[in-house]
Amino acid sequence: MHYNPASIQLTTDTINALAAEDKLGSVIIESCDIRWNSTLENKFIQSALQSEMRAAHDLGLLYRRPVVLGDQRINITVAQLKNGAREAMTDLIQPWNGGWKRLFDSIQTAREEAVPFGSNFLGIGSFLDPKLLLAAPVSLIKYPMSYFVKSPVATAVVLSVLVLLSGDEASANSLANEELGLPDMLVSLLVSALETVVFARIFLKELLAERNEVLAFNILEQCRNYQSKEERSPWIFFPAADEQSDKSTGAVYAPGSVTAKPEEGKVVVAVLGLAHCNGIKKILTENEKRFPLMS
Repeated sequence: MHYNPASIQLTTDTINALAAEDKLGSVIIESCDIRWNSTLENKFIQSALQSEMRAAHDLGLLYRRPVVLGDQRINITVAQLKNGAREAMTDLIQPWNGGWKRLFDSIQTAREEAVPFGSNFLGIGSFLDPKLLLAAPVSLIKYPMSYFVKSPVATAVVLSVLVLLSGDEASANSLANEELGLPDMLVSLLVSALETVVFARIFLKELLAERNEVLAFNILEQCRNYQSKEERSPWIFFPAADEQSDKSTGAVYAPGSVTAKPEEGKVVVAVLGLAHCNGIKKILTENEKRFPLMS
């Protein structure tokens, strides 16, 4: 849970413990260069809106470890959200053309990839952890505040729309004391259901599943630097000239971070939102062919 004091403490304790044992490798945070640089430009976010991402970043720099901005770039995510919403709406209004089947199939596939269930994954107990729940009010205040500070105009527009919608609802409720008829109730339920379906599609696919692929790729790429010699490709018979250079591909390092280099016995720390954890674990443990660690 972002901005949650319990999450910040867990991040701090984990990184400090690994550093004390000289096992700390790369630190990967769920952010991209565009989003991260926008926070660096705002002193209020850096001081008052402390998050687990900021804690991980600061400790990574303190210990002179690589700090990787491992998320998909926000402009790509926004574009995919628009496309996903457009595709969902198109399928929704074309049930005769197989649209509903495509829509529900895409939701089911994204759910299986992004939010897998089972004994090998985090369960409901992780989401209802007492420490997280007790500190949840802090997250509920800081999370929307961070959006307002980073994008005040966009946030103000969204809040205005929500206020107008709530005003319309209040006005409707204060009209004549007529009870809603069965047809009105059915229409209302249908509209709510359709909204939920579209939201489920873009949340599970564009916001979770697709970003999980990028995050998992960047995690595995950093792991290349910390493989033991026995785990490396058996086809390399002679030492490479760049043996001490970064083995990862496409890594985006935070400003001021050192670049990763081959070091055996280190641990990669990925600081992620709870909703991403199971999906990324599924990719890391069950999809080795998709992102082969050996090259």
